[in-house]
Amino acid sequence: QGMALRTGDTGEATHADATCTSDDYEVIFRANSGESLPPVGFGESDIVVDFGTKHDRVPHASDGDGIDLAWQRQLVDASRTWDASKFRLAKIQLATTRDGKQAPVLSLGLTTYREHVGTCTTSRPVGDRNALRDDGVANHGIQNAHLASALGVECVLETRDGGVVLLRRSNGVVGSVGKWNGPSGHPEPSKVFFRDEKKNENDTATNVRARAELFASILREVVEETGVPFYSLSPPKLIGAMLDYFGKPDLLFRVKTNLTSREVLEKCETARDAWESDSAEIVEAPGRREKNHTNEVHLAHNQELSRKFWRRCPVSMAATTRAMAECLSSL
Repeated sequence: QGMALRTGDTGEATHADATCTSDDYEVIFRANSGESLPPVGFGESDIVVDFGTKHDRVPHASDGDGIDLAWQRQLVDASRTWDASKFRLAKIQLATTRDGKQAPVLSLGLTTYREHVGTCTTSRPVGDRNALRDDGVANHGIQNAHLASALGVECVLETRDGGVVLLRRSNGVVGSVGKWNGPSGHPEPSKVFFRDEKKNENDTATNVRARAELFASILREVVEETGVPFYSLSPPKLIGAMLDYFGKPDLLFRVKTNLTSREVLEKCETARDAWESDSAEIVEAPGRREKNHTNEVHLAHNQELSRKFWRRCPVSMAATTRAMAECLSSL
């Protein structure tokens, strides 16, 4: 199946606070989508990675001028942008393992951030982007054949006292400026192998290293963006996967810290990548009041933002964050 939403002239919601009324994202996998699946998500050893060139993006006749011009536009709008290798998510699906368990299988190839800008952002005209999707279906049977599908990661970071950490994206970042999201970023192929090592595709060791990087990358992002120390974090659990309006996929994780909400907010002020956000807030984690059997309002939790998070407000929350809230609501 194709992994791309049809694009129009804009991916930004303009309506007021609402629930599930925006069509700018799609949850393509969730941890509870099968009867035998774990209720809290998948650990690193629970998933399967299939890496190979067969999952790379298919070149398109318009690539030369189309990607070049889009990249130049991007550099004008965001001068801090740089190119780098990225994992490409061709598809994610459930499969039955040899021991009879269901496991998510991630089909990964390689792409670049430049290809992402040139196929999946507003730096490329909407007509060109739609042509890439149409040709993907016509020539290969899948919408994302010609898309970069650069894989990102985002997480729900839960505090010891029942909070979820949200960061408001600053003007220094690309995309969803002014909206709230969790710690996020990209897994880095450079930490797994060099490009000329593609001869090792389908090698078990390569697949294991790539899988490890998916989980390690979200912990790095948490540490770098919030300043929360690595030793305070739990192993990540994969709770879902989504596509944004432009067809860019993200894996959604759940991570817990043994720090309190107030301690996390203090750490955020001196985080290495604090420039990526201009504010940090704590919203209520799922079931906090029910678990504590109390209606007490936690003073460190932003109640108004909590309502917007759980209602998946498209005006305030990034698409990835709304997808996370949707996955959490079903756990």
